[in-house]
Amino acid sequence: MSQGAASAAVVSVGNELLFGETLDTNAAWLGRKLATLGISVVRGYTVGDVAEDVGWAVREAIQVADLVLVTGGLGPTPDDLTKVAVADVLGRDLVVDDRVRESLQERYREQGMEDVPPAAYDQAYVLAGSDPLHNAEGTAPGIFLRSDETMIVLLPGVPRELEDIVSGSLLPHLERLQRNASDRVWHHVIHTTGIAESRLTALVEERLADVPDEERLGVRLAYLPDLRGVDLRFTAAGPSRDDAFARISPLMQSIEDVVKPYRFESDSGDLAEAVNQILREHGMTIAIAESCTGGLIAKQVTGIEGASDVFSGGIVAYSNESKIDLLGVSSADLAEHGAVSETVATQLALGVADLMNSDIGIGVTGVAGPSGGTEEKPVGTVWIATSLGDEVAATMCRYSGGRAAVRAKAGQAALAAVYRRLVDATA
Repeated sequence: MSQGAASAAVVSVGNELLFGETLDTNAAWLGRKLATLGISVVRGYTVGDVAEDVGWAVREAIQVADLVLVTGGLGPTPDDLTKVAVADVLGRDLVVDDRVRESLQERYREQGMEDVPPAAYDQAYVLAGSDPLHNAEGTAPGIFLRSDETMIVLLPGVPRELEDIVSGSLLPHLERLQRNASDRVWHHVIHTTGIAESRLTALVEERLADVPDEERLGVRLAYLPDLRGVDLRFTAAGPSRDDAFARISPLMQSIEDVVKPYRFESDSGDLAEAVNQILREHGMTIAIAESCTGGLIAKQVTGIEGASDVFSGGIVAYSNESKIDLLGVSSADLAEHGAVSETVATQLALGVADLMNSDIGIGVTGVAGPSGGTEEKPVGTVWIATSLGDEVAATMCRYSGGRAAVRAKAGQAALAAVYRRLVDATA
Protein backbone atom coordinates (compact mmCIF):
# COMPACT_ATOMS: atom_id res chain seq x y z
CA MET A 1 0.00 0.00 0.00
CA SER A 2 0.99 3.65 0.27
CA GLN A 3 4.13 4.82 2.03
CA GLY A 4 2.21 7.64 3.72
CA ALA A 5 -0.39 7.49 6.45
CA ALA A 6 -1.76 4.01 7.14
CA SER A 7 -5.32 3.24 6.06
CA ALA A 8 -7.81 0.68 7.32
CA ALA A 9 -10.97 -1.04 6.14
CA VAL A 10 -13.51 -2.69 8.44
CA VAL A 11 -15.57 -5.71 7.36
CA SER A 12 -18.49 -6.33 9.74
CA VAL A 13 -19.97 -9.82 9.54
CA GLY A 14 -23.38 -10.89 10.83
CA ASN A 15 -26.97 -11.31 9.70
CA GLU A 16 -28.07 -9.48 12.85
CA LEU A 17 -26.31 -6.34 11.56
CA LEU A 18 -28.06 -6.48 8.20
CA PHE A 19 -31.45 -7.18 9.77
CA GLY A 20 -31.09 -4.24 12.16
CA GLU A 21 -31.31 -6.48 15.22
CA THR A 22 -27.90 -5.28 16.44
CA LEU A 23 -26.22 -1.92 15.96
CA ASP A 24 -22.67 -2.08 14.61
CA THR A 25 -21.00 -0.42 17.58
CA ASN A 26 -17.77 -2.30 16.81
CA ALA A 27 -17.15 -0.36 13.58
CA ALA A 28 -17.73 2.95 15.36
CA TRP A 29 -15.41 1.99 18.22
CA LEU A 30 -12.70 0.81 15.82
CA GLY A 31 -12.92 4.06 13.88
CA ARG A 32 -12.37 6.10 17.03
CA LYS A 33 -9.62 3.83 18.35
CA LEU A 34 -7.69 3.76 15.09
CA ALA A 35 -8.02 7.53 14.75
CA THR A 36 -6.14 7.97 18.03
CA LEU A 37 -3.29 5.98 16.44
CA GLY A 38 -3.31 8.07 13.28
CA ILE A 39 -4.84 5.28 11.19
CA SER A 40 -7.73 6.38 8.97
CA VAL A 41 -10.65 4.08 8.19
CA VAL A 42 -11.24 4.58 4.46
CA ARG A 43 -13.85 1.91 3.74
CA GLY A 44 -16.46 -0.11 5.59
CA TYR A 45 -18.41 -3.22 4.55
CA THR A 46 -21.32 -5.02 6.21
CA VAL A 47 -22.13 -8.54 5.06
CA GLY A 48 -24.22 -11.44 6.32
CA ASP A 49 -23.13 -14.87 7.48
CA VAL A 50 -22.43 -16.05 3.92
CA ALA A 51 -18.92 -17.23 3.13
CA GLU A 52 -19.01 -15.90 -0.45
CA ASP A 53 -20.05 -12.43 0.75
CA VAL A 54 -17.37 -12.36 3.44
CA GLY A 55 -14.79 -13.38 0.86
CA TRP A 56 -15.90 -10.68 -1.57
CA ALA A 57 -15.68 -7.97 1.09
CA VAL A 58 -12.21 -9.07 2.20
CA ARG A 59 -10.93 -9.11 -1.41
CA GLU A 60 -12.26 -5.59 -1.91
CA ALA A 61 -10.82 -4.35 1.39
CA ILE A 62 -7.34 -5.70 0.65
CA GLN A 63 -7.25 -3.56 -2.50
CA VAL A 64 -7.83 -0.26 -0.67
CA ALA A 65 -6.26 -0.52 2.79
CA ASP A 66 -3.04 -1.36 4.62
CA LEU A 67 -5.04 -2.88 7.47
CA VAL A 68 -8.18 -5.02 7.11
CA LEU A 69 -10.18 -5.78 10.25
CA VAL A 70 -12.91 -8.41 10.01
CA THR A 71 -15.32 -8.50 12.95
CA GLY A 72 -17.69 -11.33 13.81
CA GLY A 73 -18.15 -14.90 12.69
CA LEU A 74 -15.43 -16.49 14.84
CA GLY A 75 -17.66 -18.32 17.32
CA PRO A 76 -18.53 -22.01 17.64
CA THR A 77 -21.87 -22.02 15.78
CA PRO A 78 -22.44 -23.27 12.20
CA ASP A 79 -22.96 -19.75 10.84
CA ASP A 80 -19.52 -18.59 12.05
CA LEU A 81 -17.78 -18.79 8.67
CA THR A 82 -15.27 -15.96 8.75
CA LYS A 83 -12.14 -18.09 9.11
CA VAL A 84 -13.19 -20.41 6.31
CA ALA A 85 -13.99 -17.51 4.00
CA VAL A 86 -10.73 -15.62 4.64
CA ALA A 87 -8.67 -18.82 4.36
CA ASP A 88 -10.23 -19.40 0.94
CA VAL A 89 -9.44 -15.85 -0.19
CA LEU A 90 -5.81 -16.13 0.88
CA GLY A 91 -5.31 -19.74 -0.17
CA ARG A 92 -4.33 -20.87 3.32
CA ASP A 93 -5.20 -23.97 5.31
CA LEU A 94 -6.85 -23.96 8.71
CA VAL A 95 -4.61 -25.62 11.30
CA VAL A 96 -4.89 -26.31 15.03
CA ASP A 97 -2.87 -23.91 17.16
CA ASP A 98 -1.63 -25.71 20.28
CA ARG A 99 -1.61 -22.51 22.35
CA VAL A 100 -5.24 -21.81 21.57
CA ARG A 101 -6.20 -25.46 22.15
CA GLU A 102 -4.55 -25.44 25.58
CA SER A 103 -6.19 -22.11 26.45
CA LEU A 104 -9.60 -23.53 25.52
CA GLN A 105 -9.02 -26.62 27.63
CA GLU A 106 -7.98 -24.52 30.62
CA ARG A 107 -10.98 -22.22 30.29
CA TYR A 108 -13.44 -25.11 30.18
CA ARG A 109 -11.71 -26.86 33.10
CA GLU A 110 -12.23 -23.68 35.12
CA GLN A 111 -15.93 -24.05 34.35
CA GLY A 112 -15.93 -27.63 35.66
CA MET A 113 -15.78 -29.38 32.27
CA GLU A 114 -13.05 -31.91 31.48
CA ASP A 115 -13.42 -31.78 27.70
CA VAL A 116 -13.88 -28.96 25.25
CA PRO A 117 -17.24 -29.32 23.44
CA PRO A 118 -16.70 -30.36 19.80
CA ALA A 119 -18.25 -27.18 18.43
CA ALA A 120 -16.12 -24.97 20.67
CA TYR A 121 -13.00 -26.92 19.69
CA ASP A 122 -13.29 -25.40 16.21
CA GLN A 123 -12.05 -22.17 17.74
CA ALA A 124 -8.60 -23.75 18.08
CA TYR A 125 -8.24 -23.64 14.29
CA VAL A 126 -6.40 -20.64 12.87
CA LEU A 127 -5.11 -19.74 9.42
CA ALA A 128 -1.73 -21.24 8.59
CA GLY A 129 1.04 -18.69 9.13
CA SER A 130 -1.04 -16.50 11.42
CA ASP A 131 -0.60 -15.45 15.05
CA PRO A 132 -3.46 -15.89 17.53
CA LEU A 133 -4.37 -12.82 19.57
CA HIS A 134 -5.21 -13.53 23.20
CA ASN A 135 -8.84 -12.96 24.16
CA ALA A 136 -9.08 -12.44 27.92
CA GLU A 137 -12.85 -11.92 27.74
CA GLY A 138 -13.91 -14.98 25.72
CA THR A 139 -12.91 -18.22 24.03
CA ALA A 140 -12.49 -17.16 20.39
CA PRO A 141 -8.99 -15.72 19.81
CA GLY A 142 -8.31 -12.95 17.39
CA ILE A 143 -6.13 -13.85 14.41
CA PHE A 144 -3.36 -11.71 12.94
CA LEU A 145 -1.62 -12.35 9.63
CA ARG A 146 0.02 -10.63 6.71
CA SER A 147 -0.81 -11.03 3.04
CA ASP A 148 1.77 -9.30 0.89
CA GLU A 149 1.75 -5.69 2.20
CA THR A 150 -1.59 -5.90 3.99
CA MET A 151 -2.24 -6.69 7.64
CA ILE A 152 -5.39 -8.77 8.13
CA VAL A 153 -6.98 -9.15 11.54
CA LEU A 154 -9.96 -11.34 12.44
CA LEU A 155 -11.79 -10.29 15.59
CA PRO A 156 -14.75 -11.70 17.53
CA GLY A 157 -17.97 -9.71 17.28
CA VAL A 158 -18.68 -9.44 21.02
CA PRO A 159 -17.74 -5.82 21.78
CA ARG A 160 -15.93 -6.38 25.08
CA GLU A 161 -13.86 -9.19 23.50
CA LEU A 162 -13.01 -7.12 20.44
CA GLU A 163 -12.01 -4.10 22.52
CA ASP A 164 -9.84 -6.22 24.83
CA ILE A 165 -7.93 -7.72 21.90
CA VAL A 166 -7.44 -4.45 20.03
CA SER A 167 -6.28 -2.57 23.13
CA GLY A 168 -4.10 -5.48 24.23
CA SER A 169 -2.41 -8.03 22.01
CA LEU A 170 -3.16 -6.26 18.70
CA LEU A 171 -1.91 -2.84 19.77
CA PRO A 172 1.83 -3.49 19.19
CA HIS A 173 1.08 -4.56 15.60
CA LEU A 174 -0.91 -1.36 15.00
CA GLU A 175 1.89 0.78 16.41
CA ARG A 176 4.44 -0.96 14.17
CA LEU A 177 2.21 -0.30 11.17
CA GLN A 178 2.32 3.40 11.89
CA ARG A 179 6.06 3.46 12.51
CA ASN A 180 6.50 2.21 8.96
CA ALA A 181 4.59 5.18 7.54
CA SER A 182 6.75 8.07 6.30
CA ASP A 183 4.10 10.75 6.76
CA ARG A 184 1.59 9.74 9.37
CA VAL A 185 -1.77 11.32 9.99
CA TRP A 186 -2.23 12.52 13.56
CA HIS A 187 -5.40 13.50 15.37
CA HIS A 188 -6.04 15.64 18.40
CA VAL A 189 -9.55 15.57 19.85
CA ILE A 190 -11.25 18.12 22.08
CA HIS A 191 -14.31 16.70 23.87
CA THR A 192 -17.18 19.08 24.61
CA THR A 193 -20.63 18.71 26.09
CA GLY A 194 -23.51 21.04 26.87
CA ILE A 195 -23.49 23.08 23.66
CA ALA A 196 -25.32 22.40 20.39
CA GLU A 197 -23.27 21.54 17.31
CA SER A 198 -24.65 24.49 15.33
CA ARG A 199 -23.79 26.98 18.09
CA LEU A 200 -20.34 25.52 18.69
CA THR A 201 -19.56 25.45 14.97
CA ALA A 202 -20.54 29.09 14.55
CA LEU A 203 -18.38 30.21 17.47
CA VAL A 204 -15.37 28.12 16.45
CA GLU A 205 -15.46 29.13 12.80
CA GLU A 206 -15.73 32.79 13.80
CA ARG A 207 -12.47 32.44 15.77
CA LEU A 208 -10.72 30.42 13.09
CA ALA A 209 -11.51 33.07 10.49
CA ASP A 210 -8.95 35.27 12.25
CA VAL A 211 -6.17 32.66 11.96
CA PRO A 212 -3.75 33.39 9.07
CA ASP A 213 -4.14 31.07 6.10
CA GLU A 214 -0.55 29.83 6.38
CA GLU A 215 -1.27 28.56 9.92
CA ARG A 216 -4.43 26.73 8.80
CA LEU A 217 -2.77 25.08 5.79
CA GLY A 218 -2.70 21.30 6.09
CA VAL A 219 -4.83 21.18 9.25
CA ARG A 220 -8.39 19.84 9.05
CA LEU A 221 -11.15 20.16 11.62
CA ALA A 222 -14.13 17.82 11.88
CA TYR A 223 -17.19 18.23 14.11
CA LEU A 224 -18.38 14.90 15.52
CA PRO A 225 -21.73 15.22 17.34
CA ASP A 226 -23.78 12.66 19.24
CA LEU A 227 -26.28 12.71 22.11
CA ARG A 228 -23.48 13.20 24.62
CA GLY A 229 -21.84 16.24 23.03
CA VAL A 230 -19.60 17.34 20.18
CA ASP A 231 -16.00 16.29 19.59
CA LEU A 232 -13.66 18.60 17.68
CA ARG A 233 -11.10 16.50 15.81
CA PHE A 234 -8.06 18.29 14.44
CA THR A 235 -6.02 16.36 11.87
CA ALA A 236 -2.55 17.04 10.46
CA ALA A 237 0.10 14.94 8.74
CA GLY A 238 3.70 14.82 9.87
CA PRO A 239 6.61 12.56 10.80
CA SER A 240 5.83 12.79 14.53
CA ARG A 241 3.00 13.66 16.90
CA ASP A 242 4.96 16.67 18.17
CA ASP A 243 5.37 17.99 14.63
CA ALA A 244 1.66 17.64 13.89
CA PHE A 245 0.63 19.13 17.22
CA ALA A 246 2.86 22.16 16.61
CA ARG A 247 0.76 22.86 13.51
CA ILE A 248 -2.54 22.22 15.28
CA SER A 249 -1.70 24.25 18.38
CA PRO A 250 -2.29 27.77 16.95
CA LEU A 251 -5.81 26.80 15.91
CA MET A 252 -6.55 25.33 19.32
CA GLN A 253 -5.30 28.47 21.03
CA SER A 254 -7.55 30.64 18.86
CA ILE A 255 -10.69 28.81 20.05
CA GLU A 256 -9.68 28.30 23.69
CA ASP A 257 -12.15 30.82 25.11
CA VAL A 258 -14.98 29.26 23.10
CA VAL A 259 -14.48 25.64 24.12
CA LYS A 260 -13.26 26.12 27.70
CA PRO A 261 -16.76 26.29 29.30
CA TYR A 262 -17.77 23.03 27.60
CA ARG A 263 -14.54 21.02 27.38
CA PHE A 264 -13.73 17.97 29.49
CA GLU A 265 -10.59 15.85 29.67
CA SER A 266 -10.98 12.16 28.95
CA ASP A 267 -8.86 9.79 26.88
CA SER A 268 -11.91 7.78 25.88
CA GLY A 269 -14.28 10.71 25.40
CA ASP A 270 -16.46 9.42 28.24
CA LEU A 271 -17.58 12.17 30.63
CA ALA A 272 -18.09 9.61 33.40
CA GLU A 273 -14.40 8.75 33.09
CA ALA A 274 -13.52 12.45 33.44
CA VAL A 275 -15.70 12.78 36.56
CA ASN A 276 -14.25 9.63 38.12
CA GLN A 277 -10.71 10.84 37.45
CA ILE A 278 -11.12 14.27 39.03
CA LEU A 279 -12.91 12.76 42.03
CA ARG A 280 -10.07 10.30 42.52
CA GLU A 281 -7.42 12.99 42.20
CA HIS A 282 -8.99 14.95 45.06
CA GLY A 283 -10.05 12.03 47.24
CA MET A 284 -13.77 12.81 46.94
CA THR A 285 -16.88 10.64 46.64
CA ILE A 286 -20.21 11.02 44.87
CA ALA A 287 -23.76 9.74 45.46
CA ILE A 288 -26.64 9.92 43.01
CA ALA A 289 -30.41 10.18 43.42
CA GLU A 290 -32.27 9.58 40.16
CA SER A 291 -35.90 9.73 39.19
CA CYS A 292 -36.46 10.11 35.43
CA THR A 293 -33.02 8.73 34.50
CA GLY A 294 -33.76 5.50 36.36
CA GLY A 295 -30.20 4.60 37.35
CA LEU A 296 -28.61 5.57 34.05
CA ILE A 297 -26.12 7.97 35.66
CA ALA A 298 -25.06 5.47 38.29
CA LYS A 299 -24.55 2.91 35.53
CA GLN A 300 -22.27 5.30 33.66
CA VAL A 301 -20.21 6.13 36.73
CA THR A 302 -19.83 2.52 37.84
CA GLY A 303 -18.98 1.45 34.30
CA ILE A 304 -15.54 2.99 34.77
CA GLU A 305 -12.77 0.85 36.22
CA GLY A 306 -11.98 1.83 39.80
CA ALA A 307 -15.40 3.41 40.38
CA SER A 308 -15.51 1.87 43.87
CA ASP A 309 -12.95 4.47 44.96
CA VAL A 310 -15.30 7.37 44.23
CA PHE A 311 -18.91 6.09 44.07
CA SER A 312 -20.68 5.89 47.43
CA GLY A 313 -24.01 4.67 46.09
CA GLY A 314 -27.18 5.58 44.28
CA ILE A 315 -30.93 5.45 44.71
CA VAL A 316 -33.62 5.36 42.04
CA ALA A 317 -36.41 7.26 43.77
CA TYR A 318 -39.15 6.99 41.18
CA SER A 319 -42.27 7.37 43.28
CA ASN A 320 -43.03 10.31 45.56
CA GLU A 321 -43.15 7.90 48.50
CA SER A 322 -39.59 6.72 47.86
CA LYS A 323 -38.40 10.31 47.60
CA ILE A 324 -39.97 11.06 50.99
CA ASP A 325 -39.09 7.84 52.81
CA LEU A 326 -35.57 7.26 51.49
CA LEU A 327 -34.21 10.75 50.88
CA GLY A 328 -36.19 13.01 53.16
CA VAL A 329 -37.91 15.05 50.46
CA SER A 330 -40.63 17.22 51.98
CA SER A 331 -44.16 15.99 51.28
CA ALA A 332 -45.33 19.59 51.52
CA ASP A 333 -42.86 20.68 48.84
CA LEU A 334 -43.92 17.80 46.61
CA ALA A 335 -47.54 18.83 46.98
CA GLU A 336 -46.80 22.50 46.33
CA HIS A 337 -44.15 22.33 43.62
CA GLY A 338 -44.48 18.84 42.17
CA ALA A 339 -41.82 16.18 41.77
CA VAL A 340 -40.31 17.94 38.76
CA SER A 341 -39.09 21.08 40.47
CA GLU A 342 -36.01 22.87 41.71
CA THR A 343 -36.78 22.28 45.35
CA VAL A 344 -37.24 18.53 44.91
CA ALA A 345 -34.07 18.17 42.81
CA THR A 346 -32.18 20.10 45.48
CA GLN A 347 -33.50 17.90 48.27
CA LEU A 348 -32.64 14.78 46.29
CA ALA A 349 -29.02 15.91 45.90
CA LEU A 350 -28.63 16.88 49.54
CA GLY A 351 -30.52 13.84 50.79
CA VAL A 352 -28.49 11.26 48.92
CA ALA A 353 -25.18 12.92 49.82
CA ASP A 354 -26.18 12.89 53.48
CA LEU A 355 -27.48 9.33 53.36
CA MET A 356 -24.33 8.03 51.67
CA ASN A 357 -21.96 10.31 53.63
CA SER A 358 -20.65 11.57 50.30
CA ASP A 359 -18.87 14.80 49.34
CA ILE A 360 -21.07 15.36 46.29
CA GLY A 361 -24.69 14.60 45.52
CA ILE A 362 -26.63 14.57 42.28
CA GLY A 363 -30.42 14.89 42.14
CA VAL A 364 -32.30 14.46 38.85
CA THR A 365 -36.06 14.63 38.35
CA GLY A 366 -37.99 15.21 35.15
CA VAL A 367 -40.52 14.17 32.53
CA ALA A 368 -38.85 11.74 30.13
CA GLY A 369 -42.05 11.01 28.20
CA PRO A 370 -43.69 10.09 26.00
CA SER A 371 -46.55 10.92 28.37
CA GLY A 372 -46.80 12.80 31.63
CA GLY A 373 -46.07 16.29 30.35
CA THR A 374 -48.15 19.38 31.07
CA GLU A 375 -48.30 22.86 29.59
CA GLU A 376 -46.12 24.13 32.43
CA LYS A 377 -43.80 21.12 32.43
CA PRO A 378 -43.79 19.55 28.96
CA VAL A 379 -42.08 16.29 28.10
CA GLY A 380 -38.34 16.85 28.18
CA THR A 381 -38.39 19.10 31.27
CA VAL A 382 -35.64 18.04 33.70
CA TRP A 383 -34.33 19.61 36.90
CA ILE A 384 -30.72 18.76 37.78
CA ALA A 385 -29.17 19.65 41.14
CA THR A 386 -25.64 19.10 42.41
CA SER A 387 -24.49 19.54 45.99
CA LEU A 388 -20.93 20.17 47.09
CA GLY A 389 -20.99 20.20 50.85
CA ASP A 390 -23.90 22.43 51.84
CA GLU A 391 -23.81 24.41 48.60
CA VAL A 392 -26.36 23.39 45.99
CA ALA A 393 -26.70 24.48 42.37
CA ALA A 394 -29.78 23.58 40.32
CA THR A 395 -30.79 24.15 36.73
CA MET A 396 -33.83 23.40 34.61
CA CYS A 397 -33.31 21.93 31.12
CA ARG A 398 -35.65 21.24 28.23
CA TYR A 399 -34.67 18.38 25.96
CA SER A 400 -36.09 17.27 22.63
CA GLY A 401 -36.31 13.74 21.30
CA GLY A 402 -37.83 10.53 22.58
CA ARG A 403 -37.63 9.01 26.03
CA ALA A 404 -34.18 7.49 25.54
CA ALA A 405 -32.77 10.75 24.18
CA VAL A 406 -34.16 12.80 27.08
CA ARG A 407 -32.73 10.38 29.63
CA ALA A 408 -29.32 10.25 27.92
CA LYS A 409 -29.09 14.03 27.62
CA ALA A 410 -30.15 14.53 31.24
CA GLY A 411 -27.56 12.04 32.45
CA GLN A 412 -24.83 13.73 30.46
CA ALA A 413 -25.88 17.16 31.73
CA ALA A 414 -25.80 15.97 35.34
CA LEU A 415 -22.27 14.62 34.95
CA ALA A 416 -21.24 17.82 33.19
CA ALA A 417 -22.61 19.92 36.06
CA VAL A 418 -20.58 17.90 38.57
CA TYR A 419 -17.46 18.10 36.43
CA ARG A 420 -17.69 21.91 36.08
CA ARG A 421 -18.20 22.38 39.81
CA LEU A 422 -15.23 20.15 40.59
CA VAL A 423 -13.00 21.96 38.10
CA ASP A 424 -13.95 25.33 39.58
CA ALA A 425 -13.64 24.12 43.18
CA THR A 426 -10.22 22.52 42.69
CA ALA A 427 -8.70 25.16 40.38
